[in-house]
Amino acid sequence: MGLCVELFLEGARVLVVGGGRLALRRCVQLQEQGAVVLAVSPEFMPAFESLHGIERRTAAYEASFLEGCVLAAAAATPEVNRRLAADAEARGILTLAAAPEQGARAHVLKSEWEDGILLACSTGGAFPALGGQLLGALRETAAPFAARLPLLRRLRRILLDRGDEASLTLLAELPEKPEAELAALLEALEKKQ
Repeated sequence: MGLCVELFLEGARVLVVGGGRLALRRCVQLQEQGAVVLAVSPEFMPAFESLHGIERRTAAYEASFLEGCVLAAAAATPEVNRRLAADAEARGILTLAAAPEQGARAHVLKSEWEDGILLACSTGGAFPALGGQLLGALRETAAPFAARLPLLRRLRRILLDRGDEASLTLLAELPEKPEAELAALLEALEKKQ
């Protein structure tokens, strides 16, 4: 069993160990989240040449590369991944890995944003390729909620600011209401402000 969290990595230094496809994917994902990425590997696949803004060091992994990092991503051999995870844990740094048996405390869930809603799923490493199909089903399910999200966001702010018991009760009922009813309620509440 795991705890799903959303990490905010803007400006955070992150180490990615590995030079293959998984390491490349991790570098891109982390950079998209605003992380300052250092990739370390004795060899990098040619596709790394197209990455801009990611520091690369052609070297074998050493624990000293963890200096100043808040997160480490293990994308090398199982042996190197286990060593990285142990070194990172000793320093209080969270480690991501594709396989939990490699000592990491976290792995990246298959995820995407759908109109303001973060959709994520995992098979716990049993069959990661299934994630795309699962996300497709989640996307279909989330679509009606995503359409109402802007209204819900504005209503939530108003009702929380009011803070009385009736407003908090109404707030709990909002997710069940259709879009037209939410729009009418928002209009009425905004007129009272």
